[in-house]
Amino acid sequence: MKLSQFDKTMVAMAFAEAGEPDTAREFLGEPAGPRKAHCPAVKKKPLGAMLFFGVVSLVFYAALISQQDLVMNIFTMGGWHAVFPVGAAFLFSFVHGAFASNLLAVLGLEAHK
Repeated sequence: MKLSQFDKTMVAMAFAEAGEPDTAREFLGEPAGPRKAHCPAVKKKPLGAMLFFGVVSLVFYAALISQQDLVMNIFTMGGWHAVFPVGAAFLFSFVHGAFASNLLAVLGLEAHK
């Protein structure tokens, strides 16, 4: 009688639960013996991206502070010019958010998954 893949899997599970992992591996067609431990890949820290976005963020804030009068005149023109402050807010948010995200990754702080 030929066993289907489902049957082989169920038999292997039964042997594994009974403390016979080598027999379970034989039913699955894997070589018997101890298995090599799987080591997760080490993540490279994004130091370059953090420095890039940090410098860009500093340049944007320095330009905003040093050119306050020009920015105020352009941003308060009205009409279709209302896209300028909204666009600037999105730009600052993206650059500063990318910097903060990369900084946390470099520091080793990651969200739980």
